[in-house]
Amino acid sequence: MESSEFDSENQTERSYQTDERYNGSENALADELEDDEEEIQMSSQEVLEALQRAWINEKFAPDMLPYEEALVEMVMIQLVHMEDNLETANKNDLLYIVHRMEVERIRFIVASYLRCRLQKLETYASHILDVESARPRNSKRLSEAERKFTHDFHDSVETHFHELVTRHMPQNHQDDERARRVMPNLNTHVFARARQDVGEYSLAGGEHSVNIRAGAVHLFRYRDIEPLVIEGQLELI
Repeated sequence: MESSEFDSENQTERSYQTDERYNGSENALADELEDDEEEIQMSSQEVLEALQRAWINEKFAPDMLPYEEALVEMVMIQLVHMEDNLETANKNDLLYIVHRMEVERIRFIVASYLRCRLQKLETYASHILDVESARPRNSKRLSEAERKFTHDFHDSVETHFHELVTRHMPQNHQDDERARRVMPNLNTHVFARARQDVGEYSLAGGEHSVNIRAGAVHLFRYRDIEPLVIEGQLELI
């Protein structure tokens, strides 16, 4: 009888420890933020929502948006911790399956966000490098790794293009790189939802204005609202 009670207590303790590991995984993002007093206090849910919002904005914006480096690094570090916790869990447990699916969902969002940016870097490499070099240091939109990749990619494409095409053209056309540059269409229209009250906002260089209220959905020319998207007052949908 004593042995049965002892086994029951051990089983309860193991179950409690398993739940604790899962709770640790679920709240890992929030714990990381709480460790640093200089960081804005956010729950794990708020961190994931911010990451998903950055992904959707990047997906629908025709031009590059500022890279959310701190957010991506924070999520990736915590994903490693969550993976470590899952490694010691019972793989036949329903909670394990649920948390594994959540980890894969977060990985998908991060990968999709980076893939959107990579596609723009490859498509608009020359334009992005020129614009980025003209921006102040505190307004850069590329990470150091992205900047290096874009430089290398652009140089490789230009070398390949020169070997195949431009060296066979008249001299006065060989150095006309701007003529073949691809640029994003900032005049494309996008749907945007207000995350807060903006009030009267001028459009088309001040010719028109619109009253933007929290929760309202509008169709705007991207060029007109890019500052609001970057500031987080609007989100693209």
